[in-house]
Amino acid sequence: MKPNKKALLIQREVMEKRLQSLSTLKSEKRPPSGWLRAIRGALGMTAGQLGHRMDLDASGVLRLEEREAKGSASFEMVKRAAEAMNCKLVYAIVPNDEYSSLEDIIDERALKSARILHQSVEHSMRLEKQGVEKDVTEKHIEKLAFELKQKMDPLLWETSTKKKSKKVTEK
Repeated sequence: MKPNKKALLIQREVMEKRLQSLSTLKSEKRPPSGWLRAIRGALGMTAGQLGHRMDLDASGVLRLEEREAKGSASFEMVKRAAEAMNCKLVYAIVPNDEYSSLEDIIDERALKSARILHQSVEHSMRLEKQGVEKDVTEKHIEKLAFELKQKMDPLLWETSTKKKSKKVTEK
């Protein structure tokens, strides 16, 4: 099924606007003890008191706080704890620090994909002694990147400079 390119563009524009208000949170780091323990402490609430509000015992709350600090707590449990403290879990996915927008991610990806695609062509041309000068090559790559981005071509994400993936195991 082909993606509706106009709908994708609109979706990206909508998301860019929503992400603008979150840009100040990008540099926010989780407190070393985790958000749950930090907020609970700031509220002056004991683990037992929070546990009572969540139908857990104090040791269950402490285990949850440890998992949250490590990044392994379930979303649902963190949400329950936040609500038990009269707070709200705010969840978002934002571009990494090196990107200011989704547009930056796509621009970089288009250039990488264009370079990968161009390498195979350039190699064949060199074998046939039809090499092109560097500045001409760069212009070709930039043009190809622009076309990949404009068309939202699937090659944008299919060409790969694969990173080794870490296997995630559940305990």
